[in-house]
Amino acid sequence: MQWIDDVIHRNAIVSYSQPIVNNKKEIYAYEVLSRFTREDGTLIFPNEIFTAAKTRGRLYALDRLCRMAAVKYAAILKKKTFINFIPTSIYSPEHCLQSTVKLAKLLQIDPNQFVFEVVESEQVDDIEHLKSILHYYNEKGFQYALDDVGEGYNTLEMLADMKPHYMKLDMKYVQGVKDDLEKQHTAKQFLKKALEIGATPLAEGIETEEDFEWLKQIGYELFQGYLFGKPSPEPQRSIT
Repeated sequence: MQWIDDVIHRNAIVSYSQPIVNNKKEIYAYEVLSRFTREDGTLIFPNEIFTAAKTRGRLYALDRLCRMAAVKYAAILKKKTFINFIPTSIYSPEHCLQSTVKLAKLLQIDPNQFVFEVVESEQVDDIEHLKSILHYYNEKGFQYALDDVGEGYNTLEMLADMKPHYMKLDMKYVQGVKDDLEKQHTAKQFLKKALEIGATPLAEGIETEEDFEWLKQIGYELFQGYLFGKPSPEPQRSIT
């Protein structure tokens, strides 16, 4: 597992972006995704590197590396930028996140451009700690999103408790939703709760025009998936 130390030391990270569109298929935002390379230039799968970092005790260092690279990439995007972060890697928001805040200021990027996306929230045992992280981001002018809603502990109650600015419905409830009554029920439930708490509803993992149209018709406002564009190192500027 020592190779993870080398990846972090070499700053061997490449930022990719995937477009997020509105109901007119206009690009509203981008999600920034991290990719890592070995010394020979080959890509390392994200699940492989994060598992190794967790085992090696380097999760905080890796998460910080990803966040800092994403903030730099946001200067190129010049649109709303969704950045993933792992709550369990942050032991103190004031200490762990100050470098992120400083870099955004240094690059003169409006904090409102950033949406910090909570990933692996189903593994967060201390909900109050997560709230303190989100409060810190909010206090600094950033927004936040709850990812993979519908999975693990991401229930309707958690959605109401966290009060995110954006709610991302998990792809398992998105793909094939047009012809699946159970998925339709779940999509409607979370849409209703999102609108109740003032969160913008976003459906991720869209691959077909039919699912997009169905979700658009019931009231989802933002959409992400291969139908609109795949993650790419060069920002996609239009939807073809």
